[in-house]
Amino acid sequence: MRKLTVLACAAVAAFGLIAPAQAEKPATDALSKMFIWWNQAFKTPGAYTPENFARHFTPDATLVLEGRTVINGVDQWATHFQKIQASGSDVEIVVPFKEVFEKDGLIYNYHVIRSRRDGQVGCALAAGHAVLRGGKIASIVLVRHTLDPAKEPLDPQCWTK
Repeated sequence: MRKLTVLACAAVAAFGLIAPAQAEKPATDALSKMFIWWNQAFKTPGAYTPENFARHFTPDATLVLEGRTVINGVDQWATHFQKIQASGSDVEIVVPFKEVFEKDGLIYNYHVIRSRRDGQVGCALAAGHAVLRGGKIASIVLVRHTLDPAKEPLDPQCWTK
């Protein structure tokens, strides 16, 4: 697990070096648009349906976290996020992303995930890419690093209360 955390930190650090410098721009890429919908849907009971995910994803779309496929297909996207939504936690993907750019059918991104559960706040940095097929997301691949305020500074986009 330590190796994975080091790899995630290295990927997050390297991402800042390879992404082109840019001022904050409107979120116009397919991944940002999906997460804008996702954030609103999280606050809307019943919004995470296979049909709604199919507006943004191919039928066989996958989610790969830390090298492991955790979702395969829009039905699993809906079920997975319905469970998180029902858990009583609050989760938000910060959009616009810290960094985002498209190249050769891929959307590279670096963003903040902030959360609250049982009165505790959490924050993570995520970096990775989305694969596009026919204008929809066919796969999202991410590595994440949970920030520990006792050991490192929090990103300014993290929730603190």
